[in-house]
Amino acid sequence: MVKSFPGVRTKECIRNGRRDIYFSVRYTRNGKQYEESIGYKSEGFTAAQAYEILSELKRDIRAGRAFSLREKSEQREQEKIANAAANITFSKLFEEYYQPYIQNKDKQSTYNREVHLYTKWLKPVLGDVKLNLISRINLIRLLQPMDKKHLSSRSKNYAIALTRQVFNFAIRNELFVGDNPAARFDEVKKEDNSRMKFLSEEELNNLFEELKKHSYSVYLMALISADCGLRAGEIFKLTWADVSLEERMLFLRDTKNGKNRFAYMTKRVAEEFSNLKQGEGNEFVFRSKAGGKIEHISRTFERAVKTLGLNDGITDRRQKVVFHSLRHTFASRLVQKRVSLYEVKELLGHSDIAMTQRYSHLANETLREAVARLDE
Repeated sequence: MVKSFPGVRTKECIRNGRRDIYFSVRYTRNGKQYEESIGYKSEGFTAAQAYEILSELKRDIRAGRAFSLREKSEQREQEKIANAAANITFSKLFEEYYQPYIQNKDKQSTYNREVHLYTKWLKPVLGDVKLNLISRINLIRLLQPMDKKHLSSRSKNYAIALTRQVFNFAIRNELFVGDNPAARFDEVKKEDNSRMKFLSEEELNNLFEELKKHSYSVYLMALISADCGLRAGEIFKLTWADVSLEERMLFLRDTKNGKNRFAYMTKRVAEEFSNLKQGEGNEFVFRSKAGGKIEHISRTFERAVKTLGLNDGITDRRQKVVFHSLRHTFASRLVQKRVSLYEVKELLGHSDIAMTQRYSHLANETLREAVARLDE
């Protein structure tokens, strides 16, 4: 204990090969004694400085502002972050911090989508506003121009979700202190945007024939989706190591619900695969022109749909034929063949049976036949 400075303790030690003095302070709170470190003389600390720090802490304890040096340090850090948030705008946060983060973390399509959403909708409304001034009213203003353009509820919810995500990023990285203004913002009422269009056997075969004329790879991708139930992204990720012709199976890694699953080939899919020249195990089955993974289905598919007139006169986007309609067609064909909804759920890789229930109406004939057995 240093006599001139009550509560200050010193200890001689060897640090970095040299003699040094270590300072700490002792104080009593609620009848219990505490000791906390201050630092070393080689760092510039003195007994007088340690005593001054201790005196300030005692005043804070009496006033109920802080109860330890650690707590005081945390408070100062919070104040520093809060002051920074008072001077950082949403644009600065997004462009200088968040955007580089997602560029290295997310796949290119996700990165492009979020940057476009920010540039088109978030920046004009939130861009120049300082983080600590963004509130519920700003989020309401964010949705107003989207309403005028009659954007879907899904797009509006995505804008709110991205805002929430950016603020969560700021909080995690100590760029902002406070409540996330988008955390409890009521989401826009969701519309049922589920696509339910599926093709008849005739339409499906006509589509296959049209695709064959222009692109064998697009035809084969369409066939795999319609006969095996794969999403486009699952097809794009297929490597030759995932293909087992002997078992007539495809191994799907890291699917949309985060799980792996198997898909099973029909006879015609297996025949098409047997005619292909197989690559190395780590090579993609379907490759982009640059030799990497495909990100989007070719416009060849859209042109084939247009040529066949499959979307003629249809204005509801949910009823239009898109590549994902082939997956619906797969599920619909199974249900009409009296395959149970549970089996369809497993083949589609749905995480919840509720997602598969959309096909339940197609099983009405089977249910009717079940009840008719009571008449026998």
